[in-house]
Amino acid sequence: MKDDLSYISKTALLTLYVRAKDYESNRSVLHDEQSWRAYRQIKPTEDLFSVHKGWKSYYGILGRARVFDQEITKFIHQYHNAIIVSLGSGLDTEFYRVDNGHIDWYNIDFPNVIKIREELFEEHPRVHNIGASILDQAWIKEIKRDNRPLLFISEGVLMYLSESDVQKFLYILTDHFKGSTAYFDFVYRGLVGRVKRHDILRDMSVEFTFGVKDGSEICTLNPNIKQIGLINFTSSMMSLVPGFKKIMYPIIYLLNNRMGQYEI
Repeated sequence: MKDDLSYISKTALLTLYVRAKDYESNRSVLHDEQSWRAYRQIKPTEDLFSVHKGWKSYYGILGRARVFDQEITKFIHQYHNAIIVSLGSGLDTEFYRVDNGHIDWYNIDFPNVIKIREELFEEHPRVHNIGASILDQAWIKEIKRDNRPLLFISEGVLMYLSESDVQKFLYILTDHFKGSTAYFDFVYRGLVGRVKRHDILRDMSVEFTFGVKDGSEICTLNPNIKQIGLINFTSSMMSLVPGFKKIMYPIIYLLNNRMGQYEI
């Protein structure tokens, strides 16, 4: 397992680690036992970061996950037999937190990531894993829509693509999945090229290459897409932050990730 993990991005391990740590907390937010079990299987030799030093990332990841859970759950309540497609799913466990017993869920990520997913998580009849880049149109035919409501979600992915690749990806959606809905996670555009300012990612070999201000940039890249919402994750995040750190709300709000919501 440890040899295989060399193929997994540290960002995917980071979010899994946070969810596992949260499960161990007396004040757990996500109650994500699947993440905790998966992280124990990996048996890391050391913690990925100090929650004390990396508190903005820790609470930011939890705050973002909670918002995604809430928004996906709203969609599922409206469309009980929906199909959810997680783009660049990594080691995410969202299905287990929002499942209503009727949805189908697709995880799309590189083949080596999917291989690890299938080692960590038990097979489920309504969870379908596809090993492919989201820029590779080969995955399109694997989505069995059958006229069911379709929601695309993307967490921690688009900020690592170039603007031209984001545009290419958006046209894949509008060319093949008209009438669907999408919830995308973005970084603030002022952080593009400035990952060294990030409390945790600055120690990893990654860089932000795409960001937005208010999410309308997506509609500029592809005018066939209509924006229907924007949620800054700061309110969710800061409700979890203890004590005096809450005074940082204004600056974090400006720089924090945000969810853009769209009709495709």
